[in-house]
Amino acid sequence: MLMEDTACVDQYAAEHGLSLFSSGSVVKVLVINMMERWEQFQGVYVHTPFCLQKCLYCDFPSYAGFTETVRQQYVDALCREIKIRSLQRELPVAENATVYFGGGTPTVLTVEQLAGIVAGLKEYGWWKEPAEATIEANPGTVDAEKLKTLHEMGFDRISLGVQSLQNNELRALGRIHSAEEALRAIEEAKLAGFQRVNADLMSGIPCQTVESFRDTMNQILQMNLSHISAYCLILEEGTPLERLVSSGRVTLPDEDISYLMYEMTTEILAQAGLRRYEISNYAKPGQESLHNIVYWHYEPYAAFGVGACTFNGKERRTNTADVQEYIKGWRKEGSELQNDENTMNGKDTSSVPMLSPEKEKKGVTDLLLSSVNEYRGLWQTEPLDRRTQISEAMIMGLRMTEGTDINKMEKRFDINIMNYYGKEIQTLLDKKLAECEDGKLRLTDYGMRFGNRVFEKFI
Repeated sequence: MLMEDTACVDQYAAEHGLSLFSSGSVVKVLVINMMERWEQFQGVYVHTPFCLQKCLYCDFPSYAGFTETVRQQYVDALCREIKIRSLQRELPVAENATVYFGGGTPTVLTVEQLAGIVAGLKEYGWWKEPAEATIEANPGTVDAEKLKTLHEMGFDRISLGVQSLQNNELRALGRIHSAEEALRAIEEAKLAGFQRVNADLMSGIPCQTVESFRDTMNQILQMNLSHISAYCLILEEGTPLERLVSSGRVTLPDEDISYLMYEMTTEILAQAGLRRYEISNYAKPGQESLHNIVYWHYEPYAAFGVGACTFNGKERRTNTADVQEYIKGWRKEGSELQNDENTMNGKDTSSVPMLSPEKEKKGVTDLLLSSVNEYRGLWQTEPLDRRTQISEAMIMGLRMTEGTDINKMEKRFDINIMNYYGKEIQTLLDKKLAECEDGKLRLTDYGMRFGNRVFEKFI
């Protein structure tokens, strides 16, 4: 167990009246096993903000046009964040915490750059024995060799941004790949060793018809994938596509057509053995996205990179979305952690008297921690009051077809859920929008259609 994790364990032990002795690493491991899932980081997310071309509908913190030099500077800064934040970890990292590389397009980076990030995560205790390690990729940024290397690197799941298998629809979205390239990427991923492949699909997009959507679905099912994410297009304010639609230059399928596609999605995928387990996600049994389930179970996760958001159970910490600010901030020369054995944090330590290895390690850590505050301008922290936590946990759970586990909610927040949300829950039950059985509150198929309206009742 890393020293950085033991501080979290010591705090937990003190809060729960447990007695630990300094050499009791075995005891501390047992304490970690006693912790609830919401008392450890269950997932680790790494963000790559680069794309070869920004899609017209995208409002994520992702950017096109940066040079290879800037990308390398970003990777260096990212690895530095991974290192520094291991010294002030709010929670221990679960042994099987999931790992997810998202974007942007992580596969815009070279395999050497990606390998460097993975090495940093492992060295500083963020990548342990992940239950799942996923990387996102766009079909136009991978080939057989790169996919094979990614699998050998430790990624066992890949999520491909297919969106459509109609070339005119792909062009309308601003995608860089063709339908043929998407199908080839799926096949090459499977040949590279990825047994878990997800394809993202979209409905309600420009140029799309019921017939073209059905054709895309049929083609994708022929690839025998274990997971499909099927999203309805949301026009995000300020995106190029939103401006084109608002100006009348681009039209979208009408509401009735979009709803028909929504109904088709669940029906067609169910017939192929892909069970809906979340509003927009379908999987064969045992192939669900474990990392995304961390989010939906409202469990803590750590996140690194531009715009990345960490959740420790009580607050959110969101990194700056400005690439240059992020790079500059994490590469401050005045705070450079040098590798020279006689220099740490820019301070000469050659005259420091020799200490025992344990005390010496603690001293170096204290020295490093003294500079952590210098980086606080690179993120914003949002404390979450108890009511907000309960609201968010309820809503996230209802996104899943299994629903919100009432018993876990009551244990975690020390509440009686019917006393807290009795009126809201009864309204949903009366309108057949939800059902409650086996200790879980879940949306009905009818309720899933009106998800956002249902969620508003718990805000």
